Amino acid sequence: MAKESPFVTLAHKVASAVLEAPLSIGRGQPLLYELKVSNKLEVMRPEQIKKPKRGSSAFETDLCVFEQVEDEIKIPRVVIEFKTRITTHDILTYSAKAERHKRIYPYLRYGMLASSEKAIPGRAFTHNESLDFFFAVSGMPEMEFKEQFAELMQAEVAASKLLEKIAYAKLPTRLFRMHPIVAQNAYSYKRTPGQAQMRLCIQPQVAR
Repeated sequence: MAKESPFVTLAHKVASAVLEAPLSIGRGQPLLYELKVSNKLEVMRPEQIKKPKRGSSAFETDLCVFEQVEDEIKIPRVVIEFKTRITTHDILTYSAKAERHKRIYPYLRYGMLASSEKAIPGRAFTHNESLDFFFAVSGMPEMEFKEQFAELMQAEVAASKLLEKIAYAKLPTRLFRMHPIVAQNAYSYKRTPGQAQMRLCIQPQVAR
């Protein structure tokens, strides 16, 4: 697989090809990490919330899947950050970033893809708190990557929609659990799970 920047470009092309309206993919799009209340108890202006800008209570993201829910309203569904290697610093930084974004968008899914990792390092499991998925793709043939990345996007969008229903009390729920899925082939549940070169996927499971 390519290094970080060309890798992001390839992933963007794959996502653009598989996502259909009202879904779309954005590159370098900022998302809010806080909603400020002024000393007059006024919240940020609507345009600041609908169209965040970097430096104004917003962080940029590598790739973000959005859903257009109204004419001028699109909500973020899935964020994917791209690195070559997954370091302890990366995990701590992006986990904290994910947690801040999820305070504003409780249905948001957030993960990391690593182009130079053949397996998810143990430090990811040790230090992660708020990232929902990791995907290690070093050595993966391009066609296989395209197939699995497309599956990843579709599964994470579905998970986001489920979390949205739970967050806004539209889905009566008796049980909620975060279930780890460890497999050589990410987000392909029909395939046999493997023990080596693990790629971890976490999906909310709900029973009514």
